[in-house]
Amino acid sequence: MAIKINLGGGIHHVPTTYSDPRICEALIKQVSRLGGDPFVCEADMRAHVMNDKMLRIRGYSDVLRRNDTPFVNLSNGRTVTMQCRDLDVPLVLPETLLRPDVKIISFAPPKHHWECGITGSQKNMYGAISEYRKSIYHRKYARIDHAVAAAARLLSPDLSILAGFDLGGGLGPHFCVPIPFRRMIVAKDMLRCDKAASDVLGYPYHLVKYALINTRGQDVDYDLHPASDWPDEATLEAIKAGSVTPAGVRVWKALLFPQYYVPHRFQIAVYPHFEFLATWLNRLLFETKAAQPFAHK
Repeated sequence: MAIKINLGGGIHHVPTTYSDPRICEALIKQVSRLGGDPFVCEADMRAHVMNDKMLRIRGYSDVLRRNDTPFVNLSNGRTVTMQCRDLDVPLVLPETLLRPDVKIISFAPPKHHWECGITGSQKNMYGAISEYRKSIYHRKYARIDHAVAAAARLLSPDLSILAGFDLGGGLGPHFCVPIPFRRMIVAKDMLRCDKAASDVLGYPYHLVKYALINTRGQDVDYDLHPASDWPDEATLEAIKAGSVTPAGVRVWKALLFPQYYVPHRFQIAVYPHFEFLATWLNRLLFETKAAQPFAHK
């Protein structure tokens, strides 16, 4: 059983931007109790290598050690190159997740995304692409949406979980205002999971382009379990306040486009040394806003 976490899309010491290791530990224990053999996995990104240092900083080293659970770097090992519909560059995918005997749990933090609208279960599976030079999937304006959609289809999770003690409002995926959430969105269908997430995040699902590709333009709906605890209106308003909008996505996508042409070796060699600046900016500009919507409580 593969537990695909979201580490590459986050910032050190900003827990709302990556999969919470405490929740991951609970998933590991539950899978083991049910007779499964879990492993945790993620692929390298443009500026993040999934090595021992990354796992230690993000709080995963102790979790994996306590539960005797292996970590699999999806950028290492055997890969399969796939040519996909409406995508002009191939996807390099890990053979590990394509094996029929491997079930996939997609576990990510629900948050906004300044280029795609939201980070959901489908966006999390984009992170499983073995190719670390993920800038190539951004070098045409609409390519990223098709890459996310194709990766999610080919590596379709058997169970989708979006969860966090705090939800990442604000300008995700990196700069997030922590909003008390303490909930899990759990679904067998990644499309319905992401529809529920878009409703919580206050972002129109029909404008999430990677989802629109996979739904083929059809409406998606869902039913809540009778015992579900939907966030109250104050929480939903706090999530939406100051969060990225469809207009903001269009602006940010254009502004970010040139930086994807920075040489890959420079990105992987230099960017990690400036991670502390992103952490500092997040605390200065976003975390200070966290208590404001709930000051009256």
